[in-house]
Amino acid sequence: MPDDRPVYTVYGLSPDRPIAVSLPPVEATGGQPLPDAGPFLRVCAGVAEPSTALLRCVRELVGMWRYAYQQQPQDKTELDKLLNLAVYMLDHEASGHTKMIVPEPDSLISPSSYGDWAAWLVWKYVLYALRRQDPAHADRDAAELLWCIEAFNHLVADVRAGRVRLPEAAGVFPPKPVSPDSPGSDTATTRPAASDNNPSHRSPADRESQHR
Repeated sequence: MPDDRPVYTVYGLSPDRPIAVSLPPVEATGGQPLPDAGPFLRVCAGVAEPSTALLRCVRELVGMWRYAYQQQPQDKTELDKLLNLAVYMLDHEASGHTKMIVPEPDSLISPSSYGDWAAWLVWKYVLYALRRQDPAHADRDAAELLWCIEAFNHLVADVRAGRVRLPEAAGVFPPKPVSPDSPGSDTATTRPAASDNNPSHRSPADRESQHR
């Protein structure tokens, strides 16, 4: 039987090294609200099985970030490809949740995508889970996870209400709130250089190493 699934070009580390993957149609529908941090955290904690394509991406991210922290590979090329693909898949599914939302005329565009925020949330959870018995990191990790949860939930609420639009592709990473006074703005105190804002050139595994 011929495979009639659409084929998308997903960029890895640079535009001259694309990887082509065959993806099924978006599973999410406009009648399903864009998920906030709650379902993600339940999957991260292992108290819920991922029931959607979006949440299955989250489970994969847990393993990727855990590997990045515990193994600290010198060559992050393959890890970066997987992380970027996971972010792409999250944005791919998020588009199904938001396709029926009518943005307000003066709505703002988020500088970071839904996938960016989801990946960062999982990273902050993994750090908290692995280091919560370490007094040198526990308090800060818990605070940063809380800030990230608040920022992610604030973004989702604004998108659902039409006050904010999500970008079509990954953007600033680590993620940046829409406005400086948004909840969780402290999660992105270290900004990427302007030349790094092109998602095709970003390296999530390198970015996370700056935020340990």
